[in-house]
Amino acid sequence: MKKILFVMFSVLVMLGLVGCGGNKVDESTSKKYISKGEEIVSLLNEGKYEEVHTMFDAEMTAGLSVNKMQDLTPIIKQSGKFEKIDKSSVEEKDGIYIVILVAKYSENNRVFTISFNNKDEVAGLYIK
Repeated sequence: MKKILFVMFSVLVMLGLVGCGGNKVDESTSKKYISKGEEIVSLLNEGKYEEVHTMFDAEMTAGLSVNKMQDLTPIIKQSGKFEKIDKSSVEEKDGIYIVILVAKYSENNRVFTISFNNKDEVAGLYIK
């Protein structure tokens, strides 16, 4: 009996996790947001934090100052010279478009996760 309950619970958890993923978007939407994401990566690589900051929504503007963005400089520099965007994908979840870009640098690769709201403002920015 315990085994059956465990299996049923496991199946429910897996279904719940699958439901947490975003929805795939059509090709034109994907191209639009990949282009916007690539622009942000390019600006970050050039150290143009003020310009990126102007693209933030109100919550991001309040939560991440231009001065705090300066902390990205050593992370980007240690990655080496930017070479290209190696992989890209876009998903939509709850009206937010999530762009994942794998950027190839001469020393390290970086994964940029950039979220856009329904006004095309940056609602999230994560660099790994």
